[in-house]
Amino acid sequence: MGLYDARIEKFSKKVEQLERNIKRDTEERRRLLSEIDRLRYLSLCEKLNCQGEELETVLAREHEQIQNMKARGMTDDEIDHLGKGGNDGKYEDQMSFYSEEDDDENKNA
Repeated sequence: MGLYDARIEKFSKKVEQLERNIKRDTEERRRLLSEIDRLRYLSLCEKLNCQGEELETVLAREHEQIQNMKARGMTDDEIDHLGKGGNDGKYEDQMSFYSEEDDDENKNA
């Protein structure tokens, strides 16, 4: 009996230590995740040159624009390509508000 009692006592102490470690590590994990969130926010603020409510407005507007493009049948790849400035002539037939002569003048300026 004494042999079992000693092992039970030993294992119980290990379990208690593990529980303390889990609690400590969980708190550290929570703190690190919070810091990651803060750094991501700061990164977005820097990238978009705004913060707070203005950042929220910018992100909401961009999201809405993307959803509108998708509703009109554009794929994610097409939206990405459009955002990078390329159109591969796909939208050549769309109406423009300047003539090709105006475009040539802007290139020569």
